[in-house]
Amino acid sequence: MIGIDIVDLSRIDISSESFRRHLLTEEEEQEYQQKRIDSRRREYIGGRFAAKEAIFKASGIQDVLSLSVLTGESGKPYVKDHPEIDVSISHDGGYAVAAAIIKEK
Repeated sequence: MIGIDIVDLSRIDISSESFRRHLLTEEEEQEYQQKRIDSRRREYIGGRFAAKEAIFKASGIQDVLSLSVLTGESGKPYVKDHPEIDVSISHDGGYAVAAAIIKEK
């Protein structure tokens, strides 16, 4: 199954701790806090939001806090503890887009 989502980054309020608590896992929050530039923080949150929406569209998983979309050493995102899910995130022109592919087990 394949899912895709796009997010308008201008709609992301990086100052909203409530929004982050409802979207980011503890590990994602740690990665977020390492970003020092507001535009990078906005891209990070927008990318995770798009990735989790794409995963939902492909798999039906609704609990976004059950998924940690983290950054690997190479910079490629991955879903922790879900090797059956491939995810890609891109940012450009004020948008974040993500695609998710759920592989057969």
